[in-house]
Amino acid sequence: MEPYNVKKWKTVSSQGDIAYFYTCARPGRSGGSKGHVSDQIVSAWVEGLPGPNTAIVSLLGRKQGSKGSSEFTYYSFSGGVDTSLEQGTKPTFAKWLDTFHAEHRILVREYPTYDYRPIPHERLAAIEAEVRHLTSIGRTVVIVDSGGESRTGKVCRHMKADLVI
Repeated sequence: MEPYNVKKWKTVSSQGDIAYFYTCARPGRSGGSKGHVSDQIVSAWVEGLPGPNTAIVSLLGRKQGSKGSSEFTYYSFSGGVDTSLEQGTKPTFAKWLDTFHAEHRILVREYPTYDYRPIPHERLAAIEAEVRHLTSIGRTVVIVDSGGESRTGKVCRHMKADLVI
């Protein structure tokens, strides 16, 4: 079932501001997909995202390994870190959402990372600032990585977030 591994988090800033946000896996992970993910599956993922007024903070970037291929190779759209060769004629994820799910007005913010590598402190601080800003203006924030655990977990720990049961 899409989206996979959805979790709700709560964090309190040093000023006492409370922010709630979600984490989950990329589209297609519910079936353990290792190959191409259809637009139909991505659409099911989009329709299942928490909302309203959803903003996706994507940590998708490059896979582990010497080649470090794009994590967007599974899709009919591309990511912000994709080379021009990888992108080809594919639209960006944001443009794909605007084309097929315009009614949701989903905002996409990309903070590309490498799977199974540390996230630099500066990048973690930028992600935290983005999440706090988006929640403060009424957006339902969903942070996405490959499986919804490793990199999103690093962000949650950085933000001192607690899982909401």
